Amino acid sequence: MRRETQNVLLVLVGGALLKISLTSTYLLYVKPSHRPWLIAGGAVILLLAAVSITRDILAARHPHAAAVTAEHGDEHEHGDHQHPARSAWLLVLPVLAIFLIAPPALGSDSVKRADNGAAVTRTSGTESGASAIYPDLPPGDVLPITMADFASRAAFDRSRALESRTVELTGFTVDDAGGTYLARLSIACCAADAFPVRVLLDGVTGIANDTWLRVTGTLVPGTATKENDYIPTLRVRTTTPVPQPENPYE
Repeated sequence: MRRETQNVLLVLVGGALLKISLTSTYLLYVKPSHRPWLIAGGAVILLLAAVSITRDILAARHPHAAAVTAEHGDEHEHGDHQHPARSAWLLVLPVLAIFLIAPPALGSDSVKRADNGAAVTRTSGTESGASAIYPDLPPGDVLPITMADFASRAAFDRSRALESRTVELTGFTVDDAGGTYLARLSIACCAADAFPVRVLLDGVTGIANDTWLRVTGTLVPGTATKENDYIPTLRVRTTTPVPQPENPYE
């Protein structure tokens, strides 16, 4: 691969990393805490590209050095490194996807394909850890709470603190054979390891998949059991359509 091409690829890859990390697009791929690493990675790649381009410009001003550089590049192009050079062009594909296509966040299709029992287990720990003490809930008439925390407490909190509270959940709808669910995907590191948490909405039907809602209601006691994969039921009071949050994952 020619050095000019290598430099262009470095600029594209570094620019793509900075583009997604300096906007909210990076939240479709990784957790918010990863943003500094993306910025640093993009900056380092662009710095390497700048150094390489500068060296090539300086070498071009000295004909003898330029001739040696060109000869050395030709040897590599026709030598054992031909196949890796071809594979390097694959870097263009994710770059084009980032610059030209805005990938949507994972949604109802991912939830339906996932193992929901494993999802809640990963969120809340094993059943043997159910005796762990949960922090006290903050006061207030309506308690905003994450989907993962709600599902975890509904299944394993022996204090049953949620049973006397009106909660507010935000997620997208999943219309399945068992009813209409509110779901949210949690990620440990990036979208590749996303796992869903679901809550069955009691009294809600006929809402299209992937509709984002803010829902208030109360937990139906005893509904999050091992037999139903620890999916709690929420007795719905109000539903309000909302736009997709800037960070669609928990």
